[in-house]
Amino acid sequence: MKKEISRKFCVAPMMGYTTPYARKLYRILSNNSFLFSEMIATKSLIYSKSKGNIIDNDYNNPVALQVGGSEIEDLSKASQIAIDYNYDEINLNVGCPSKAVQKGSFGACLMKNKVHVRNCIEALQNDKIEATLKCRLGLGSELNYEFFEEFIDEISKSGIKIIYVHARNAILNGISPQGNRTIPPLNYNFVKKIKYKFPDITFILNGGIDNLAKAQNLLEEFDGVMIGRLIKNNPFILKEVDKKIFKEKNKTIDELVINNYFEYIKPKLGFESIFRLLSPLLNIFFSVPHSKVYKSKINDYMKDQKINLIEDLLLKFVSERNLS
Repeated sequence: MKKEISRKFCVAPMMGYTTPYARKLYRILSNNSFLFSEMIATKSLIYSKSKGNIIDNDYNNPVALQVGGSEIEDLSKASQIAIDYNYDEINLNVGCPSKAVQKGSFGACLMKNKVHVRNCIEALQNDKIEATLKCRLGLGSELNYEFFEEFIDEISKSGIKIIYVHARNAILNGISPQGNRTIPPLNYNFVKKIKYKFPDITFILNGGIDNLAKAQNLLEEFDGVMIGRLIKNNPFILKEVDKKIFKEKNKTIDELVINNYFEYIKPKLGFESIFRLLSPLLNIFFSVPHSKVYKSKINDYMKDQKINLIEDLLLKFVSERNLS
């Protein structure tokens, strides 16, 4: 049975970042944010012997498993794996423009074949889990609302209820995935128009939301927002999400967050690399003045696996600064 879950504020899937460890940290910081895994290729999901390290959930719900793939049988198997790992949602990536993803015939290039995308969504659908889609507005340098509407119209025939839209086109040649996050122009109006055209579908807006005030303003017009880089660079902002967007009293203490997170990762040291365990926290130094000495010490401590000293250093750092 599918649960009723708020997707008012979603943390975007980010390759190399939204690992099980990052999701644990995000959940410690926020009770209400809807979380995503990294995009995982269906072949890896089905056949990799180490997939448990990639998709482990550990009760971080509500959470979605994002997959990249286009083979119907594989997608059906992926949906069952998501159920087995207690995910609330399985999401098909139809937005990633990278060359590697194109070579695998999935991601944004799938928008060329809207009928096949509908078939892919139908393969993911199961009465125990929500099957959703994350897409772009279209392909190439020219925005075309008609293309976008025709694409959504076809997808809607699957009965899909939730679509996440990165409100830019994907440019498949000539620019990098990083460039694709900033160079193609944003067009929130396309998402606004499609929302009124298909009132039975929940549309979550993604792209260009670089602060919480902007997220709050957009929630007055859109069903939900999805944010990635802002959270990656400072996950402690998630404390403010619960307070400002979900109107919860702020009970999370920075030092307690560090303690709880280290209690979670310490038993995993030796089975997992110390960098992977700590990477969700390392970006709190991003753009913080005079943090070079902390980064240097942490780098030295990581080489020597001195996790207790790293914990002490991070506790000192967060006690000196209001990170949210």
